[in-house]
Amino acid sequence: MKFTLTADALADATTFASKGLNPRPAIPILAGLLIEAQTGGLRISGFDYEKSARTQVAADVTEPGKVLLQGKMFTDIIRKFGKKTVTVSVDDRKATITAGSAVFTMHPMPAAEFPPMPDLPASAGTIDGDVFAAAVAQVIGAASTDASVPVLMGVKILSEGNDLIMLTTDRYRLAEVVIPWQPTGEDIDILVRASWLQDVVKTLAGDATLLADGNLVGIRTGNRATTQITMDGDYPKIKALFPNTTATQVSVDRDEFADVLSRVALVAERNTPVRLTTADGVMTVEAGTGEDAQGQETLPCEVDGDDVTAAFNPGYLAWSLAVTPAAAITIGFQENLGKPALVYGADGLRHLLMPVRLPA
Repeated sequence: MKFTLTADALADATTFASKGLNPRPAIPILAGLLIEAQTGGLRISGFDYEKSARTQVAADVTEPGKVLLQGKMFTDIIRKFGKKTVTVSVDDRKATITAGSAVFTMHPMPAAEFPPMPDLPASAGTIDGDVFAAAVAQVIGAASTDASVPVLMGVKILSEGNDLIMLTTDRYRLAEVVIPWQPTGEDIDILVRASWLQDVVKTLAGDATLLADGNLVGIRTGNRATTQITMDGDYPKIKALFPNTTATQVSVDRDEFADVLSRVALVAERNTPVRLTTADGVMTVEAGTGEDAQGQETLPCEVDGDDVTAAFNPGYLAWSLAVTPAAAITIGFQENLGKPALVYGADGLRHLLMPVRLPA
């Protein structure tokens, strides 16, 4: 087996295929990348039984064949060559990597022991990759990182006709985003790992195809595809918790509010809230009480309804402002101020934030 191509193209391909590897594999063979060389190019695959990644890259193949190499080491070596041309040749005993005067050798792993890659699931629909990646970024922060409740570490993805909906929650925040897509079959209702989805969308470009079949979900774009086993468990029906109307709507400039919040939050000790109070078209943001450090700042606002006083975790509120792309945001308060507040400002994106109870 022998092939030649530029190092940057090979490193890009192996980096993507490595998304199918587990950094702590259950068995050593799953640390390997399978490289299959055929006339015109390479197919590179990684697989750990739960997830897979595969891609193709053009190369000058002078001797077809396949080899299984330790994925991290091989990728790290190739990255060091920048845009140089590299040649990889494999015999029964070793793989030799040559770039200019540099020569590296590696011992191949037994390719016959590499498990068969899963077939790609059927297409569920297509979507703009940039729109999809942006939508994931707008809700992924509300997915839980608490492994004691694994179902909340997922992203609920479902479709209703030409709408694709993603939902996340960590019990203190709820996020929903709705984006357009082009379905190719029946509506879907799946739960995927937030960490996998967040990693995959970083590589999307152009149109992407969402794949779903049984307990397997995947994303394909261009000559790249990745799959993941869906999560088990009953995801809470959080979509029903988003109110259709609110009693009071407070609208503010998003950037100005974010700046004020970042300053006032400096005196909010750990697990203490910031308080929002509206009166006469002004919102007062304050934190700290008693003999502790205190901070207060105001900004103009528009209030539709009764003035309000409420408190929130400053980190959760700052996150919502940071991922909402609109120039102005609205905080919708329900008649019972103890219920979650609705934060919105961009079509299709809504956050629910649990308020912090203030002393009577």
